[in-house]
Amino acid sequence: MNHMTIALFGLNKDYTVALVGLTGTLLGAVVAFLGIRWQVNRQEREKQLDHATKECGRALLTLLRLFRKEPEYVSGDAPESWKSDMTDQVDVLKLTIPLFHHKDLRKRLNSTVDILADWHYVVFDGPGGHEYPESAPVIREVLQHAVDCIGAVRRGARRLPEETEAFRTAIGNISEFWAYDADSRL
Repeated sequence: MNHMTIALFGLNKDYTVALVGLTGTLLGAVVAFLGIRWQVNRQEREKQLDHATKECGRALLTLLRLFRKEPEYVSGDAPESWKSDMTDQVDVLKLTIPLFHHKDLRKRLNSTVDILADWHYVVFDGPGGHEYPESAPVIREVLQHAVDCIGAVRRGARRLPEETEAFRTAIGNISEFWAYDADSRL
């Protein structure tokens, strides 16, 4: 039995041991490569999330400050510098929202951008309208909700916070305005 050869594809014992060793080495290298690649991808996603969180957070906080100092409108128009600052921050949001992997967060932030685009039409007309005689407090609540959503994703929450009343009403009022505007043109 000592001189018996182990046949693996017709190879003798020495070649078979070498082939098994080589196969094990190659499999180990592939597993190590895939593990390293997975780790690098995870770190890149984490870096991207950090960047998106910082940029969106900075833009949202700047917008909150802008809407705290919203000027009183006599003619219904804001100063150009205020509009320019707002547009700059909304542009930052538009550029960084796609960097988030969380689909619901992207949707919520895009809705926030839509609200900001039509911020003049968010004033409450229904019950509780007396609480918001102007749009700035509503927008501040919408922006705070967006900050809370980013914070939830950053903490690793699977679900976003429930939409706030101000957020839902702002979306509803803007939709109603545009429906009314479309009907009045007919």
